[in-house]
This record gives sequence, C-alpha cells and structure tokens, in this order.
Amino acid sequence: MRRNTITLIKYIVSSCLLIVTGVSFLHGIQWVKSRPPDQLGDAPKVDSRQAVPNPTLRQVFDNILLQTRAEREKIDWHDYKSIEAEKQRQGPGEQGQAYIMSADEESRKNELYRANGFNALASDGISLQRSVKDIRHSDCQKKHYLKYLPTASFIIPFHNEHLSTLLRSVYSILNRAPKELVKEIILADDHSTHDECKQPLDDYVKEHFTNVFVVRAEKREGLIRTRLLGARRATAEVLIFLDSHIECSINFLPPLLEPIAENYRTVVCPFIDVIDYENFAYRAQDEGARGAFDWELFYKRLPLLEEDLKHPAEPFANPVMAGGLFAISRDWFWELGGYDPGLDIWGGEQYELSFK
Repeated sequence: MRRNTITLIKYIVSSCLLIVTGVSFLHGIQWVKSRPPDQLGDAPKVDSRQAVPNPTLRQVFDNILLQTRAEREKIDWHDYKSIEAEKQRQGPGEQGQAYIMSADEESRKNELYRANGFNALASDGISLQRSVKDIRHSDCQKKHYLKYLPTASFIIPFHNEHLSTLLRSVYSILNRAPKELVKEIILADDHSTHDECKQPLDDYVKEHFTNVFVVRAEKREGLIRTRLLGARRATAEVLIFLDSHIECSINFLPPLLEPIAENYRTVVCPFIDVIDYENFAYRAQDEGARGAFDWELFYKRLPLLEEDLKHPAEPFANPVMAGGLFAISRDWFWELGGYDPGLDIWGGEQYELSFK
C-alpha cells in the first residue's frame, strides 16, 4: 500500500513539473516573438537578396504541367529535302524499280545466285544509295511523333553476306533516319569466310562512315549468338535488330521509337515489305497482320482486328512478334535475359521473347 502511494506521488510531481516546463517554454517563445529587433541578440541575419520563397502549390503544378507538355510535344520528323532529292534520282533500280539485266549479265548471274540465294549480280548493278518510293499509308505520311525520342543502336548480324546488299542496308538506315537518333550501326560478323566480308568491308566502313562498326565472332556462332555479340557492344537506349539484306523506307525510325519512349517494356515490329530476290523490285507486302503460331510452332499471320483497321497509322497489339526485325529497349532486353544463347538459328527466338 505504501509503495503504491509513493508511486502515485511521483506521477503527480512529474506531471506538475512537465506542465510548468511546457508553460515556461511557451512563454519563452512568446517573449522572443515580442522582443524588439535590437534585443534579438545572436539571432542569425538573413540577406533578403538570397532568400528564395517556397513555390506555391499552384506553381508546382504549373511547372509539372509545362514539363509534361514539353515531353509530350510532337513534331514532323520528315526530312523533306532528302525526300525530294530521292524523288529526282534516276537509274537502274531507282525508285525501287526492278533491275533489268542484259543478255550478258543473264549469262553470268548463276554463280553469284548459287552463292547467295538471290540475284547478287542485279544488286551490284544498283546504286548502294538507291531511292525507293514512299509506299506508306497516307495517314503515316502526315503523322507527327514525339519530339524527344531515345537513340538507337542498329544490330545487323551477317555471315558471308554479299557486300553490295549489306552496304545498301547500311546506307538506307543512314539516309532515311534522323541523324541525331542513330547512335551507331553494328555489323556483327558470324565468322564469314568470303574475302569481301573481311578487309574490304573493314576498309570501306573506315573510309565512309563514322558511326558504323564491325564486330567479329572468333568462331561460327549462329544467328542468335551473333545478335547477342552485337547487342553487348550496343550503347544506345534502344536496340534495333535487322537482317543484312534490307532497305529501310522513308521516316521509318520515329514510329519504331515512340511506343518505347512511352513504355520501355514495349517491343515494336515494323511492317516488312518485299525486295524481289530476282530483280530487286521493292514493293509492299500488305497492310500488316498479327503474329501467331500453330500447334507445331510454325509462325502464322492473322488478319488485323476490325478496330485496328480503323486506325491504319497507329500501332496495334500483337500476340507473337516476328523475330527478324524489331526494336526493343536495351534495358528491357537485358531485363528479359536477352536471347537464350542455346539457340543457334532463326525460328525460335521470336517465341522466346514473346513468351517472356
């Protein structure tokens, strides 16, 4: 009983001291606030010229809105001067026309045909910087894209690719993409044995380009590991994988980059037009299709949905991507683990990335 009484007295005394201390502290605050300026003693002085007022909530929101508007600003990325110059070009294969061979060429084409699987002699007769017609949908020709887009590293794997087709692929990228968006083009050589793919290629690249590089596998690796070889060398924000016998169309790059700028986990596939293997005529394949596969894992093309057909200039969702030509964020590619290095040739890599 006595112990309880002593404890109770301690609580009462402590409470009284706390109340007195609190009142004294509050009184001290009031006293300081009421003291005239000459009695403030050691209070720090603030230079009014250095004082920065805190922004109001309205100012914060206005700044966020301005920044968002700047990031969402869209511009016309077309290089109309270059487009007009291409329209004026004339010559064999220009404007994407078929190359017409002479009787002498017809008699000499077979050896190169057997070596490459296409009419390489026709390729040699066409300019490395030939023009192609603008076969895009009219809505695409008017479309604007984000002003601020990520940079791209182009990765082109090859093995014994015919030199004129390989170089035409490179020129089509450089001539039809905004220069500030093309950080580099990486030609990944899967241990080629043809002489023209060795020193002649190195010499040409060194003489004519500043942002094109050749990396070489020390042994035959296969398509997928060669792509990985190029991807590890890439430094841009977006990786764009292409085949070694392609020609890019007008203003092809901004449509590939914008969906990734909006969501870095987006993989973007272009429409793949056709270059005729016999005469190199350039033509449209179709207005697009959705990717799918059957029970034997053969890649299939399905018609677009009715809703997608209403907006031909807009990207559409795709269940399965094609494996040969696509754009992907470098960060996202490596977050997914890249390609499985156990894959040797094409045919399964698109399912691997799609399922991931």
